[in-house]
Amino acid sequence: MIEFTIEITGSYPRAISLGKVFSRYRSGKIDRSVLESEISKRTLTFLSLAKEINAKYTTDGLLRWDDIIDVTFSYLSGPKKGELMRFYDNNFYYRKPVIKEEIKANPDEYNRALKESLDLAKKAEYSGVVKGVITGPLTYALLSDDRYYDNAQELIFAYSKEVNSVLKSIPSGIGAVEIHEPSFFEKGIKSSLISRLSEAYSEMFKGVNIEKHLITYFRVIPAKLDTFFNLPVDVYGLDVIENLNALAQIYKRVKDRKMFFGVLNTRNTKLERVSTIRRIVEKAYQNGSSLVLIGNSAPMDFIPEIIAIRKLKLLKKVGDKA
Repeated sequence: MIEFTIEITGSYPRAISLGKVFSRYRSGKIDRSVLESEISKRTLTFLSLAKEINAKYTTDGLLRWDDIIDVTFSYLSGPKKGELMRFYDNNFYYRKPVIKEEIKANPDEYNRALKESLDLAKKAEYSGVVKGVITGPLTYALLSDDRYYDNAQELIFAYSKEVNSVLKSIPSGIGAVEIHEPSFFEKGIKSSLISRLSEAYSEMFKGVNIEKHLITYFRVIPAKLDTFFNLPVDVYGLDVIENLNALAQIYKRVKDRKMFFGVLNTRNTKLERVSTIRRIVEKAYQNGSSLVLIGNSAPMDFIPEIIAIRKLKLLKKVGDKA
């Protein structure tokens, strides 16, 4: 038996039937209460799955949000939804935030959703940690249409300051916050932005005492790993299943760190080998990681729900005797 912790990150696939409910709501054919009832029903099913696979940490599946950028509109006021943009190199799109005025913390909608998710977790008898989800400041700045701040760095620090207020207000039952920063390892990011990111994170987390889980996905650039591991978080998350060639460089830096390894590829339907996942976990411990968490490498919007279920259930088998 090997020790590991299961963590579900980001979003769970929105079933076609739920997507139709959203369409009917947006076209005015049903009211908000019907939509909320359907979201709650599907969230409860997802949290029951989290319980079934013994996940210690999970989000609520983010079924009420279209993507991680959509979540930001629930805790910030000022930005407006702009044009549809491709989400990195995927056949998936998000609404670009258009910023024409100062952004301000406004987490009422966000906190209502979290409180409901905590209630649903109790109903599902899920005893693990329910996480709040935010978009990282670098990713937010780079995926926005900023027409107010002078530059991306100014937006990053303004965002971090307001998110600090958001995090200080979240419901007490939320045991961790999950920060999505997929832009960190993108090519062509100015070094001036990366070099001050640790400072921005310190601003964002000042006085925030819950666990911070940093999640990146799709790409790992080994030359940026040292800067990545200098960010002030509790758990460092990397997509390893799409970056097996970078594992040697990652293992050199895991000593005494809590690591989340994205071992389930959420951009294809092929099921991973349990033996491959087991080797990744064992090697991380051999290199001195203090805790290894495993789960999906990225949001699960790119795969059908039935595939997501099969992949998540694989995680329970990792600890079985080989």
